[in-house]
Amino acid sequence: MDFDVVTLGIVIGMMVLANRLVAALITPIFDKYGWDKFWLMFVSWALSGVFVWLTGVNLFAAYIPNALVGKVLTAVVAGGGANLLHDLTDKPDALFLVDGGEDVG
Repeated sequence: MDFDVVTLGIVIGMMVLANRLVAALITPIFDKYGWDKFWLMFVSWALSGVFVWLTGVNLFAAYIPNALVGKVLTAVVAGGGANLLHDLTDKPDALFLVDGGEDVG
């Protein structure tokens, strides 16, 4: 699939924005009340759905003729991407160091 670069940039921007908003505004509420963070994905999808509705961006316009379905899928990608970015950026213990085996010095 080849996506329009401008549209893809907008969707990536929505991913980052949704990630930061969920991390700053919603995650502390989940932490305070001890709620299961599984539901953060749905919050991200809903927030991304609002962004898609406001911008009217459709990542799948060239592939799916129904605009509503394309926008829903765009919101899922942007919201799921925000959750993916959250998983990658907020879990430093999941990262590992690859040693090349060479001694320095």
